[in-house]
Amino acid sequence: KVRLVVIAPGQWRALWEWMGSPEAFADDYWTDFFNRLVNLDVLNPLYAEHWTTLPMVEGCREAQRRGIVATPLLSPADILTDEHFASRGTFTTVEISPGAEARLLSTPIEIDGRRIGRHRRAPQLGEHDAVFEGPRFEYSSSLGPTSDLPLRGLRVADFGHGGVGVECARILAEYGADVVKIESHAYPDFIRTVLGTEMTASFASSSRNKRCLGIDLKHPEAGEILERLVDWADVLVENNSTGTMVRLGLSWEEIHQQNSSLVMVSSQLMGSRGLQASWSGYGPTIQTTGGLSWLWAFADDEGPPGSNAIHPDHLAGRICAVGAVAAIIGRERGATGSHVEVAQVESLMATLADLFLAEDLSPGSIRPRGNDSPEGAPWGVYPCAGEQRWVVICVRDDKDWAGLQRAMGEPEWSKAPGLRNFIGRDAVRRTLDEQISKWTAGLTPSEVQRRCQLENVPAGRMMSTVEQLEDPHLLDRGFLAQIAQQGLVGDYTLFEGSCFTGSEMGSPRQEQAPLIGEHTRRFCVEDLGIEANRVEALLSSGALEALDEPD
Repeated sequence: KVRLVVIAPGQWRALWEWMGSPEAFADDYWTDFFNRLVNLDVLNPLYAEHWTTLPMVEGCREAQRRGIVATPLLSPADILTDEHFASRGTFTTVEISPGAEARLLSTPIEIDGRRIGRHRRAPQLGEHDAVFEGPRFEYSSSLGPTSDLPLRGLRVADFGHGGVGVECARILAEYGADVVKIESHAYPDFIRTVLGTEMTASFASSSRNKRCLGIDLKHPEAGEILERLVDWADVLVENNSTGTMVRLGLSWEEIHQQNSSLVMVSSQLMGSRGLQASWSGYGPTIQTTGGLSWLWAFADDEGPPGSNAIHPDHLAGRICAVGAVAAIIGRERGATGSHVEVAQVESLMATLADLFLAEDLSPGSIRPRGNDSPEGAPWGVYPCAGEQRWVVICVRDDKDWAGLQRAMGEPEWSKAPGLRNFIGRDAVRRTLDEQISKWTAGLTPSEVQRRCQLENVPAGRMMSTVEQLEDPHLLDRGFLAQIAQQGLVGDYTLFEGSCFTGSEMGSPRQEQAPLIGEHTRRFCVEDLGIEANRVEALLSSGALEALDEPD
């Protein structure tokens, strides 16, 4: 099986031609994303018929060659022997315990081409003395004294689009960095325009707290502005297709030669090197090629139910932010600027590292488990009163099981001697699920959660987005950010809040996302030092575009 994502008109036209240019779908009507979306019942059988005769991996390679986003549904076993991951060194054979070796997933962050993270195997119990050796960590910054936010004074040029690079830059901005988004009407962030307007909730979420420089990167006179931008920035963030920055004259080698203190953060779908480095895609496509979709299934061999969630885009963005801050700290301690790279697929695979290790140690042992977990039993998602209302209950040990019995009112079936330990419960998981479902079906998710939590049994109600916006716990914590966002309907929009706060730190910034070119004139004059009349000339030539008025 494969994951096919067709969003842009060019992707649809390429797929249409590959399918033999069927006359029934020749009309321009089908180039529109939403027209295709509401006709999936018609299109999906067409797609399925086309893929029936194609080998999975080779078919995806041909699709990608044609500019079509398609990725194969790989299992952990497939990934361990995959040519692309072998060519990247995604797995390394290391000592995992005294005298034993296995293939271990390398860390998803690379700095200047070197994998960062693993130094030694996990220790044996009592193997080391509790003594710290070597010099203490010391750090002082040229950014100036600490103030209300830790990254105040850091300057970031955001060349990102979609969900990864922009999310990295947004997080840096929340904690004080001055982030300038690089964009134009000729080449807008596709998340900004996907609904046919210049502002969407998704774009506003990932580009909060930023300014916007309207610049056509392919214009002959853009190089003059970009040269000054590289000198201005401490960090440059990009997640464009492999080779895009090179074609723009913004390769790492060129940037580093011009500004040796700049940190560049790059994140490509499959990484910037390897057999499939040229592949493009989105979060859902990473789930298939990274092993998650194959695991996100039940043991009935019917395949994964599927999910349109963009995971791991936001995860990869956060890993990029960690890499950026680490490289800045290194620079402030005497190193030069560094090139931080995060392959998006490896950021997802890192969350499954233990399963890849287990599969390498015992081939064939890792299989789809549905909602089950080897960590305990019963363990799953259970129906509650109402339509599509669910609750998650996780019994980790015998103590949790006793607590669940009390939460359910000590039903007779739960008192069977064989259920007192994990082995007994593991053997009858489906029977337990049926009995627990009978209990939860008569209660609301909140009531099941309340009863279980009173007995210290892990349980949580499944919430919709609307329910999250009204959740008393999130409201009480002040997690939700209320922003008056230009371009969106309503007086304000609610967004997810900041990742963390600090006792000696001010509140992270929560300001609206910019329009294209909203800050062009002022940024060029005040930050890049370009003469005002030269800025006007660049605007007239089309290299720049601006919404802000001249002073």
